[in-house]
Amino acid sequence: MNMTILALALAIIVIVLIFDFTNGFNDSAPVVAAVISSGAMTPRNALLAAATFEFIGAYFLGTAVAKMIGTGIIDPQAVSAHVILVAVVSAIVWNLLAWYRGVPTSSSHALIGGLIGSAVVAGGWGLVKWSNVLKIYQVLIMSPVLGLAIGYLLTRTAFVVLRQSRPTPTNKALLRMQPWAAFALALSHGSNDAQKGMGLITMALLMLYPLAPETIAVFYTPGTAGQFIVPQWVIIAASLAIALGMATGGMRIIRTLGGGMYRIRPIHGFTSQVSSASIVYVAAMAGFPVSTSQIASSSILGAGAAQRINAVRWSPVRTMILAWVITIPSAAAVSALIYSITRWMLAI
Repeated sequence: MNMTILALALAIIVIVLIFDFTNGFNDSAPVVAAVISSGAMTPRNALLAAATFEFIGAYFLGTAVAKMIGTGIIDPQAVSAHVILVAVVSAIVWNLLAWYRGVPTSSSHALIGGLIGSAVVAGGWGLVKWSNVLKIYQVLIMSPVLGLAIGYLLTRTAFVVLRQSRPTPTNKALLRMQPWAAFALALSHGSNDAQKGMGLITMALLMLYPLAPETIAVFYTPGTAGQFIVPQWVIIAASLAIALGMATGGMRIIRTLGGGMYRIRPIHGFTSQVSSASIVYVAAMAGFPVSTSQIASSSILGAGAAQRINAVRWSPVRTMILAWVITIPSAAAVSALIYSITRWMLAI
């Protein structure tokens, strides 16, 4: 029994860290696309620097999002480890499909959909904390709208402020400033997205602890009265996993965001990244998981539209919006299917 629980705990830890890696890999594009496309940094230098700030943000900037993922979507005391395994696998599958198609999608949406799908099949609709899911969904929808609006307003303001300046020195100054805006976005991304993996691992260990306290105590001991506390080693492991994914980079999606929508200039890159970093960081401090890819993509759109509406190529934008809309239900359906199949196989 104890060996089975140990193997299950190790499997969940490994699979969640793989999810964190694919999250960083998938979301590297929104973080570095603008700074690469504007010519401010080379792809390799941008990815390595972003990975460094990703780790710093993940490690040092709190665990509020981890607690929401670990306790706010489904009740960890009412589901099995099977539910978590299936949810994470379905989210990984969705991330890889999105990367293969070159479409920026949301790891947050995929994970939430995966948790909902497997939990509903496992124990019914009552296992899902729908009031929290509704709040999260509202934030997930509103955050890219804010990205679009703030990206537009910041860029319009920059055009007004800089209208009397000479283009060449202004562009050089913006190019020097833009990497720091990208690093701020990586910092905020780490503070939000890495915590999803932290929350999943801690939720699984909290769930397994009563079944084999001595075995799970090697990894985790709950707080007073079963309090949800993220262990230090989980913070380090999740931070490293997402930073490694960021360093590896998803060039297919970088090309989509960097040049597929319009020609990004230094002013667009700088204002869109400042907009994205601000929104993602505020959401992380409030404990809400958001989609950095959605926010960054919409901020880039807002920055381009501020110059002129027809500067944006809207055909790839429609593809991205469609992916955003269908991710949660699609990931939930995939998760429900995988859970049903694996439950049937285990019962044989």
